Amino acid sequence: MAGARGAERVRLPRGGEFQALWLGEAISVVGDQLAKVAVAMSVFDRTGSAAWTGAAYAATFLAPLVAGPPLAGLADRFARKPLMVTCLLLQMLCVSVIAIPWLPLGGVVAGVILVAAFQVPYKGAQGATVRVLLAGRPDGNDLTKAGRARLTLVRELGQIAGLGGAAAVVLAIGSGAALAVDAVTFLLAAILTQTGLRARPAPMRQGGELRHRPMAELRRQLRADPRLRRMFLLLALIGLTAAPDAVMVPLVADIGAPEWVVGPLLAADAVGVALTAAWLERQSDGKATRLIVPLAVLSMAPLATVAILPAHPAVLAILLVISGIGGAYIIPAIGEATQRVDDSIAGTTGGLISTVLRASQGIGALAAGALAQGFSPITAVAITGGVGMVLTGAFGIHWSRYPSQRRAG
Repeated sequence: MAGARGAERVRLPRGGEFQALWLGEAISVVGDQLAKVAVAMSVFDRTGSAAWTGAAYAATFLAPLVAGPPLAGLADRFARKPLMVTCLLLQMLCVSVIAIPWLPLGGVVAGVILVAAFQVPYKGAQGATVRVLLAGRPDGNDLTKAGRARLTLVRELGQIAGLGGAAAVVLAIGSGAALAVDAVTFLLAAILTQTGLRARPAPMRQGGELRHRPMAELRRQLRADPRLRRMFLLLALIGLTAAPDAVMVPLVADIGAPEWVVGPLLAADAVGVALTAAWLERQSDGKATRLIVPLAVLSMAPLATVAILPAHPAVLAILLVISGIGGAYIIPAIGEATQRVDDSIAGTTGGLISTVLRASQGIGALAAGALAQGFSPITAVAITGGVGMVLTGAFGIHWSRYPSQRRAG
């Protein structure tokens, strides 16, 4: 038994290209947290309008929905390393423009939209690069899901730190300076990517010619693989877990808790995701895949029970941590989806998945807000969690009907 358990554990490589990739992610995430708070505070200070502030926030969700399909294929049409560097530099430029104090509010929102849009091809290229670096290693282990767990862990820790300290930093140095710091982090990430990764040709080009259109090829493979289609549907359900964040402020007011608990409660699910991500990066590819459906159900169950348990911040925090633990199902799910397609469209697949995740979170947040308006914030969370439990449970019943063989590529 000990030997069997040991065989389930893996170790990610130290140093090399993968380290450059996740360090670049860590640097940019820190800046992103500052930027989110800085933009929100700057817009609200200039307008006093919750509508303008909400529009700037919503832009980060809506941009990938519009930009995702046309931009996702860039990660396979062009060499991935220079594409990632270009996206990071363009994001740096956009953030630098947003930092201009006299920039009209429409320009601020447009800048936020562009930063989010450039994230689509970047994430697609990044995910495909993880697969190239960690799949089919000499020791026979496929570490793709473990690598994605490391990147998720980095992002979640950055979000936790950002929620805890970004507002204080922005208040101390000002929104303009905070945005300047964000621009520098994009530059540093670009330098790390440029110096830390090897150059590789575009996977969909052969002899300088484009072999086929990435999105068309992805649609073909989706039609041919029912398990892949269902994986996309399961990933879209993660948007239901965005309900608590969307209604957190009125929820806290409804239960009579002090305002300061909003921040810790918003960070609670990120704590859960980080805990699971840290564990998943040490698990084998096969074990991570087997946990996809159980974790997905776990992400919804605590939300469904929120209305029948004591309305206390500590109880709510525990439920959100548990939901976050389950919400990490997207790590092996993304890995499973990208491993089922040919390498020539792995970047397109990753970019489209990024679009699905962001759009579903935006839709989930809007649905929760509408439900909270008609019922109550706690009821809104319970309804979305209950729907999520039914859907993920039904998914689990049908999941085993489809073969688990992966595509070669």
